Amino acid sequence: MNKISNLGGYMGKLLRVDLSTGKLWDEAMDETTLRLYVGGMGLGTKIVYDEVPPGIEWDSPENRLVFTTGVLTGTRIPGSGTYTVVTKGPLVNGMVCAQSNGLFGARMKFAGYDAMVMQGAAPQLSYLYLDEGEAELRDASHLVGLDCYETEAALIAETGIKQASVACIGPAGENKVRYATIGNDKGHLAACGGVGAVMGAKMLKAIVVHGKERPSIYDEVEYKKQVAIWKDCTMEHPMTKSLLLLEPMEQAVMAKYQELYL
Repeated sequence: MNKISNLGGYMGKLLRVDLSTGKLWDEAMDETTLRLYVGGMGLGTKIVYDEVPPGIEWDSPENRLVFTTGVLTGTRIPGSGTYTVVTKGPLVNGMVCAQSNGLFGARMKFAGYDAMVMQGAAPQLSYLYLDEGEAELRDASHLVGLDCYETEAALIAETGIKQASVACIGPAGENKVRYATIGNDKGHLAACGGVGAVMGAKMLKAIVVHGKERPSIYDEVEYKKQVAIWKDCTMEHPMTKSLLLLEPMEQAVMAKYQELYL
C-alpha cells in the first residue's frame, strides 16, 4: 500500500499495463499531480495529453485507454462510485471522456489503485484480472462474442469472487463499432465517445477488480459530519426522497451499502 500521507482519498498509485508485451507495473502518484488534477477526468486527461502525440489514430497501439477514480470514490459519500474513462476516441479522433456508475470505481480503489493506464495492443483477446494489488493478463478467447451481461457472469463464475466488478465490452467493442460502450455491474455504461471501440482495438475484453483496501480519510470527524449532512439532504429532497421511499429499492441499496462498508 502506497497511500500519500498528506492527502486523504487516494491510494497513491496507478497500474500501468503494456498489452503488447504483457508487462504490468505499479507507478507511484505524486502529491502535486493529485492536488492539481484531483482525479477522474482531470487526471485522465493529463495522462492522455502527456502520452499520446499529435497524429496518433484512435486505434493505434500508441493510444492510451485510461481508467481513473475520483478523490471521493470508495468512500461513504453518496453517489461517489463513478469511474472515468479517458482516451482518444473514434467519433472525433480527439480526446473523449466517459463516466459510469455502479461499483467498479469503488472496487478499483479497493484493489489499491487510483488509475489504470492501458497502452499497446494485446496479440490476442485478453482480460485484466486485478485482486488485492496483484494484476495479471489472462486469455479471453472463450469470451469472444459474449455481451456485457454474459461476460460479467462468466468472469464472476471463473474467478469465484462474487464481490468482484467487471468492466467489459460486447460484440460491438470487439468489432470496433465507433460508438461502442464499456459496460459494468449489470447495466452501467461508460457510453460517450466510443470508448468501447478503443478497448476493442487494444484486444482487451474485460477488467475484473476486487480488493479489501480502503482509501484513507484526512479528517474523519469532518468527513462523518458531511456524510450525515449529505444523507439527510438526500432523504429530504423531493426527488431523491420519492425514490428512497420505494421499499424494495431502499432495502436493496441498504443491503449493498452494509455489505461494502459496515
